[in-house]
Amino acid sequence: MNATEFILQLPHISIKNRELLPENSGIYYVLDEQFIVWYVGQAKNLRSRWAGDSHHRLYQLQKQRKKQFVIYYELVAESHLNAMERQRIQEYNPQLNGTKIRTKKLHPTETLLRETLTTLAPYSFLLGVEPPRKQDPKLINDSIHWRDDWRVQKAVLPLNVIHICINLKELEEFAKDWWSVNRFLKHVFRQRTNYSDNWACKGQRKDEKYGLFFLRRLLVNGFAIEIYRAAKEALEHIQGYELTQLAGVDMRVINENSLVALKNKCLLSVTGIYMSSEKQYHAYEQNCQKAIERLSPYKKD
Repeated sequence: MNATEFILQLPHISIKNRELLPENSGIYYVLDEQFIVWYVGQAKNLRSRWAGDSHHRLYQLQKQRKKQFVIYYELVAESHLNAMERQRIQEYNPQLNGTKIRTKKLHPTETLLRETLTTLAPYSFLLGVEPPRKQDPKLINDSIHWRDDWRVQKAVLPLNVIHICINLKELEEFAKDWWSVNRFLKHVFRQRTNYSDNWACKGQRKDEKYGLFFLRRLLVNGFAIEIYRAAKEALEHIQGYELTQLAGVDMRVINENSLVALKNKCLLSVTGIYMSSEKQYHAYEQNCQKAIERLSPYKKD
């Protein structure tokens, strides 16, 4: 039903600016741009009722992408809310009142991890596990100094970090050319709206051959999963793999001898593993050496 002149004369706020609603008790009316009444409800505190994404009808309203919703409200004493709400619903017969509540269905982050690993498993391997970075104050200070803040973001510090490398050489053999590799990786790490979290991106790092390569991280079940590339020269020091599982997905993991060899020959920056120079390490490279030395073998799912 269309709103009457009574509703249209009430104070109102765009649903996008609902945080500006007053902190008073009252009856609210959700109208679209054609002044059709979609929902009528009551609240002891109008602002709290619509805070964030907490309102039980917000998802249904947001699904109406072509509609522009506005919240009209009248201030009513708490003692009169129930009777007034029943009266207004009967009078305006709103679109959503009395219908089934539909909420956004979110898949858990672990499901996203499994989907990603299932696709990447043939072209990637587990490098190792790193203990929580909060245990190493020097690593934190050095990373901040060298602007590797990604390594020591607050949410990551207390978590064990599982490191995964993408073997771009194997991936290119499958994809045939470098732009297909890029397209494949962008598809794998694309943003998904129906998951409780998504792969975070460090940013765009240029690679001479592969163009843009995206460093990725996912926080799931008390772990941080970090995925990056391994330089071709570093891959040559891998002596063998074993088969294991991560999140129930079959994955290769380098054997302990290979991890020792990589620690002796390579460095680990936020963008991946690369060969160390024969010269004395630059101060930044010392931080990268410390990063790879912190890894221990991945043993079990």
